[in-house]
Amino acid sequence: MKQKITYIVGTIMLLAGALLAVTPCVYASDVTHIAFSSRRTGNSDIYIMDIEGKHIENFTNHPSWDFSPTFSPDGRWMAYVSDRDIYLMNLATKERHWLTEGRSPDWSPNGESIVFTSSRSGQSNIYKIDVNGEAVQQLTNEASNGNPSWSPDGELIIFSSNRDQEIFLSVYVMTADGRRQRRLADGSSPMWSPDGKQIVYILDIAGSGVYVMNAEGKNSRRLTPEKTWSESPAWSPDGQWIAYESELENPWGNLNRDSNIYLISPIGGKSRRLTDHPAMDSFPAWVPAGFLSVSPTVNTQTTLWGRLKKSDSD
Repeated sequence: MKQKITYIVGTIMLLAGALLAVTPCVYASDVTHIAFSSRRTGNSDIYIMDIEGKHIENFTNHPSWDFSPTFSPDGRWMAYVSDRDIYLMNLATKERHWLTEGRSPDWSPNGESIVFTSSRSGQSNIYKIDVNGEAVQQLTNEASNGNPSWSPDGELIIFSSNRDQEIFLSVYVMTADGRRQRRLADGSSPMWSPDGKQIVYILDIAGSGVYVMNAEGKNSRRLTPEKTWSESPAWSPDGQWIAYESELENPWGNLNRDSNIYLISPIGGKSRRLTDHPAMDSFPAWVPAGFLSVSPTVNTQTTLWGRLKKSDSD
């Protein structure tokens, strides 16, 4: 009898352990919010929402077109594009100041630099700038380049380039000072996984889709459904989710598309829709946990930034 009881208890413990091993601890993570751009008020503003797509708040509320947010590692600053320039916003005071002309900013892991795209030399190239606005450095000078993204250790930068073909883009990698540039694969809008072992990117095959490959550019696999339009993938800091924008109804040639923000696991499966608005929602970016320390409210289930303009609909 004693052996039978021991066997039953052991079996229960093994089943419990297996369940914990396969269940993603999403809500145990400090990653609780996503920023994105939306045209729901007529022009493009930056909004923030929780990972359930709730408590949507207008983040910028400015007459200019604001988009492409990226956050400092400590969550206290946001860099973003306003019209054709890059600005920095202090999230505690909501004050902003001009940084440089450019687009597609990405904040370095050490918090000291921002890599971005600019056409100041006549063609689209990748640049790097200190967050104090000094030490601007051009990193590429061949063909057209864009969508730069830092590796987790800050030593490498991946980006898109058409240097191999005039129309189609390829994913390239280089050192943080612009040396040793080499091609990895066809595709665009690349971003490293938090552990640096994989890259999420966009590839135009059977509809523009979200793909994942290893850091060497091999073993590519599609995550999003075929014959749908997807763009701007962003890997969560805990590695459990990829946020992206997608247009399901009218994927090609639709100037008034109503793309929305989705979540999908990097191992595949069914995606989860976070926004559902007739206006265009785009450019998702994960908000670091440090954001909550500068928010007027640290309770993630209550309204954040209550004094800012609230969305009429999510």
